[in-house]
Amino acid sequence: MDPFAGEVRWSMESTWSAEDGLRPLDSEKIISTLAGAPLATERKQFDLNKGTVHFERRFPDGRLREKSLEVPKDTLAVEGIAGVLRLLPFDRITSFPVHLLSNEPRVYSISFENRGKEHVRTPAGEFDCYKLEMVPHLGVLNVVRHFYPKAFFWFTLAPPYFWVRYEGPENGPGTPEIVMELDRDSH
Repeated sequence: MDPFAGEVRWSMESTWSAEDGLRPLDSEKIISTLAGAPLATERKQFDLNKGTVHFERRFPDGRLREKSLEVPKDTLAVEGIAGVLRLLPFDRITSFPVHLLSNEPRVYSISFENRGKEHVRTPAGEFDCYKLEMVPHLGVLNVVRHFYPKAFFWFTLAPPYFWVRYEGPENGPGTPEIVMELDRDSH
């Protein structure tokens, strides 16, 4: 996990509001070594009324990295994104434009584009899935979009559209490419 060398373990808790569409409220991610030694704790606190988010990353040696950002109303956080995306009407949607808050932290204008159906094999088994591509909107830089790493999500064909796989950058451009897969059948 960027910026940590070697394998790490992480746990995450995220709270979302369903009042005015699904919107993130807060999240906490605890990052540790495989042996359990703490490496960092990341927190995001959203203020939906002000349209802001406060990000902090604390390290065991006392260092603290903080940043506050203004965020558009349609901003989603990477924490819990697979749970939010599974609520899309995959059989009727071609594109879902939103803003996405990464762990850098940065806000990206993106859309999730339905790329059809695909058969996927994971440690949990084989699944027929909808494939979504996360497409960045770069304004005048859209001509260089094909140089940006591609990111894909796969969800089962049948509701409630369980998340099956992710391939793409860990936290945005320039971060390591990762693959996350369902490792046991949870439905």
